[in-house]
Amino acid sequence: MTSVRGASARLAGEEPKLPESLWARISLPPVAAPSLAGEIRVDVVVIGGGFAGCAAALALAEAGQRVAILEAAEPGWGASGRNNGQVIPGLKFDPDELVRRFGAERGGRLAAWAGALPDRVFALVARHAIDCDPVRSGWIQPAYTRRSLATIESRCAQWAAREAPVRMLAAEEVEPMLGTPRFVGAWIDRRGGTINPLSYARGLAAAAQRAGVALHARTPALSMARDGGGWVVQTPAGSVRAGRVFVATAAYADDLVPGLRRSTVPVRTAQVATAPLSEVALRTILPGRQGASDTRRLLTSFRISPDLRLMMGGAWATGGLDDRHLLAHLHRAGADLFGHLGPLRWEFGWSGFFPVTDDHLPHVHESADGITCALGCNGRGIALSTALGEMVAARLLGRAADALEIPPTPMPAVAFHEFRRAGIAAVTLAKSLQDRLDRALTK
Repeated sequence: MTSVRGASARLAGEEPKLPESLWARISLPPVAAPSLAGEIRVDVVVIGGGFAGCAAALALAEAGQRVAILEAAEPGWGASGRNNGQVIPGLKFDPDELVRRFGAERGGRLAAWAGALPDRVFALVARHAIDCDPVRSGWIQPAYTRRSLATIESRCAQWAAREAPVRMLAAEEVEPMLGTPRFVGAWIDRRGGTINPLSYARGLAAAAQRAGVALHARTPALSMARDGGGWVVQTPAGSVRAGRVFVATAAYADDLVPGLRRSTVPVRTAQVATAPLSEVALRTILPGRQGASDTRRLLTSFRISPDLRLMMGGAWATGGLDDRHLLAHLHRAGADLFGHLGPLRWEFGWSGFFPVTDDHLPHVHESADGITCALGCNGRGIALSTALGEMVAARLLGRAADALEIPPTPMPAVAFHEFRRAGIAAVTLAKSLQDRLDRALTK
């Protein structure tokens, strides 16, 4: 990779200010992180202050490396601080499919690593005493149709065969555990849980600072250039000289690293939150306080927030900035699932981008001259981003490429990337129609 000028200050067209969200209201305060002024020298510079960037910086600093983080807005500003807060094990593909794609050894190792992803999050939360409302009572995936019930039965069986703490819920358990009659079955994975994602992001950033990381907010990386055996990263009022660079900008990637922006499709989804729920609703909706994400192609996720509101995410997607129709779809989804409990009063609605790869798998890319990129969580960002950051740190500390669960690969370009907005709109509409047809034919 040969780097050129980027446009990190652009932040995909958004303002470098957190959106009005429930998380912005109830989270830990932002970490104190001054903009960079002047020149600093470090071993590794991390560009991007989300889960992956902060987890990598923390691990590197604890191993004795001098590290700086350059964040264009503030830690947790992007997808890390905008999601539903569900900590989910696994990848988009089931264990047997990973074995089929990558062989018994690598596929089995990847499945085992992916299944243990939540352990990394909750271990970091405990070790660094991060006040992010962690609840590890499991993750539930309910089936929307009879056809999808067969899918989750197979998924649950595959994880059970690998001794994961999972089980199918009995038919009579589904409605009492979820609080809605709309699903035909479900399985529970006890490895999962929920957190406040913005507090977790800020807590990781603070832990990295305590470990010695130089964290600079409101400091976009404008360009990179080779300088002897390392790199010089220019910012508006300073520069960083580093031997190696980790670019962890995910869906907000720009042209700082040629090809990175075109290697994923940034998809925008939304989250909504109600007013605090009544005692009846709190006893009815997820009384065990699990997180839940259903099986629809346009899946809907839901949970109870730390301050006792119903939070819902997903249901629709776009490639642009306008999220009004995304919020409307979520409001309708909420009424569909929980309208039997009475009207829902929505108080918050916000949105953000997450990166989708062509193969729906995460990727690590690296150059021979010291640049590493990792991205592609495809909607499972909390646990997977954390683990990717720690994996990159291990690689930069000398772990062999073939020992990584996700070995580095060439950086592919998504076909017809320039038409991504129209493509997202078409795919979203098609998936919605498929979900409706499946429901009509197989409910």
